[in-house]
Formats: sequence, structure tokens, C-alpha cells
Amino acid sequence: MNKRIKKIFSKAFQIANKGYQLSKYKLGWVRYYILPRRFYTDQDIMNAEFKHLFGGMWIFAGLTFELKTEKSWVRKKIGKKEVLITQENGEYFAIENVCPHKNIKFFDEDFGEKPLTCRYHAWSFNPDGSSKRIPFEDRSYKLGKKQKSMACMNRYEIRVIGTFIFVKLTKNSMTFEKQFDSAIIKSLKLISKMLLNKYGTFHEVRNFNWKMNFENLRDSLHPAVLHSTTLAKEVDFSSQYEDVPALHKMLGRLPLHHASSFTMDGANKPGKKGHLDDLIRPSLPNGYYNWLLFPNFHMATPDGGRSYSIEVHNPIAPNKTEISHYVLLNKPYSDDALLDEIIEHRLRGLRPVLEEDYQACERVQEALSFTDREQNIGCYEHYNANIASLYRKIVKK
Repeated sequence: MNKRIKKIFSKAFQIANKGYQLSKYKLGWVRYYILPRRFYTDQDIMNAEFKHLFGGMWIFAGLTFELKTEKSWVRKKIGKKEVLITQENGEYFAIENVCPHKNIKFFDEDFGEKPLTCRYHAWSFNPDGSSKRIPFEDRSYKLGKKQKSMACMNRYEIRVIGTFIFVKLTKNSMTFEKQFDSAIIKSLKLISKMLLNKYGTFHEVRNFNWKMNFENLRDSLHPAVLHSTTLAKEVDFSSQYEDVPALHKMLGRLPLHHASSFTMDGANKPGKKGHLDDLIRPSLPNGYYNWLLFPNFHMATPDGGRSYSIEVHNPIAPNKTEISHYVLLNKPYSDDALLDEIIEHRLRGLRPVLEEDYQACERVQEALSFTDREQNIGCYEHYNANIASLYRKIVKK
């Protein structure tokens, strides 16, 4: 009975909310921008993102491939925090890159196989961050019971989905299943089974707010113009040019798990044979697919899952973003395939498309320094606007 009443109330709320939003649209009470300008320029907004978004949600932190052995670790940035991903006996851990003795930074390198031993006073730790050995503990430190309980590295929640590692910095009620739709979780597990344990990677810092490129990636009309000489030569994006009803301009309520998406956004052009068609096994029908995982993860495959590119945006300043890139391959048809050369070729091919996106974002960021205009968006951008409303609710701004 309770479930039935809940269902009735939920349906009634949806109808009432739709009527409310329609009234707003008819009366002209709708925003014509995704976010106000200050959300791309102000430090207090970024501080709220560090606390509520990067601090309180599940954030992509790397690939299991990056940890080569039981002693391996990788260093990752999540918001302001530096996190070490470690493993032992097939179990993965996320610990803060700080020694709990004098708060010295543990490692400067991005990855390694060194033991977790502090270079300052030689305190050593297990892969899960628990204390292993404190030299001269009985003679010189004489730690009390409470201090001994504090002599471990800060540990964070971690979730491994196939090959993909996610970390949450704060203990709260945000479950992985609440943040991400079951179809997205299933797709990550399925493609992980076919991925080769080789990858290419590079990092860069660009001069734009991290949110801009995700708004750009959700913009279905930009590829044909911005990528007319690169990606749009290989992929037909015309299926996205839909006749959007004016009703979509209204701002509705968006559940959190709908802020992430897995979509086919274009078909490979007829007669265009892909470079990897005869070399790498596909995991999807031919086409261009996108995974946009809220808040800061993007993965795409332009060739039906033969190769994948990942970009992860981490804010450094309101107008500066550090971006980590990966290129992954599916398993080849033949063991003779020159896989390292294929990965290098994909990395080179990726850069012109990324450059077109990032230069556009940097031009927008530059304009924000001298214009007082807000955006003037259209009906087809309703998904970006709805995600922006959800984002504002999360960061409490």
C-alpha cells in the first residue's frame, strides 16, 4: 500500500511540476543561460565545487591497468586532494598522499613501485594505509592509544567497475548506484571484458573553466561546425539535428543518475573504412558513442568500440583546468598487430579534435574577462540547462 501511495504522489508531483514549468515558460520566467558568468570565474564557486562536488561524489580516478604489480601505486588529483591508488591481493585502496606523522607529501611521482615508506622519518604503511612500522616507536615516540589510532594514512571509499576505478573522498549517503544509472554501470563492465591491458596517456593544462568543455560535449550542434575538417569527415552527426519542441526550453527536475549518459551520437559515414576495422575487434555496432559521467568524465569511441579515448577534467583555478587523457584499445584479431604503434597513432589523431574543442573553450573564457553579457541559449540546450540546475543544487549556489 505504501508503495502505491508513493507512486501516486510521485506521479502527481511530476504532473504539477510540469504544469509549473509550463507556466514559467508561457510567462517568460525562464533563464536564457546555462549558468551565470560568475560560475566560470569566481573562486568561491570553485571552493564549493571542491567541497560538495569533488569532495562528495564518485570521481573517476584511473584504470586498473595502471597498477602493474602488487607493489604498484599511482598518484591522482581529485579536486584539491592528492590520492594514491594501491592494491594488494586483487583489492584496491585509495589513500591520501600525506604521511600522518608530520603531514609531509608522500610521493611526487605520478606512479611507482616504491614501498610506502616516508622519506622524512621512515614511517612505513601497508597498501590500505594502515601503519606497518614506526622506527624507535617504543623508545622515542611513546604514542598513546589515541595517537596510535591516528598513525594511519587517510583512507577513502573506492569502487572498481571492470577496468574503471572511482573514488569518493567523503563518507556520505551518495552510493555509486544513486549517482550512475545501471545501464552505464553495465556498459563499463561489458567493455572492460574486451579491453586490452595496454594504454596511452598524456596530461595537459588549459586556460578554461572545467565545466565549459562538458557543456560543449553535450552540445549536439557543434561537431558539424567546429570539427568540420576532422571528426565530422568520418562521422555523420545529422541524426542529432532534431526539431526540438519549444517546451524543452523550460527547466524541469533532473534525477542525479540522468545527469550521466551513454549515447550513440553519430554513424560512421558510408564507404569510409576505419583504420582499425581489420585489426581490432569491435564491442559495439559501428558508430560514434559517448559516455558522459557527471561530473567530470568523458569517454568516446569513434569506431564501434575498437578504440576509446578518455578525458578527465580537474580544476586548478576558476580559469585553469588540468586534463588527463587516455587511449584504450579492444583486443586485436591477431597477436601480430602492432599495438603500441596503433595507440600512438590514436593519440596523434586525437589531438586535433581536442585542440578544436579546447581553443573554443579558451576563447569563451577569455571573453568572460571583458564582457558583461550572459549566454542566450536555445531549446536544444535544455539538457545542459537541466544539469546546471542539478549542479547548483549540489554545490549549494
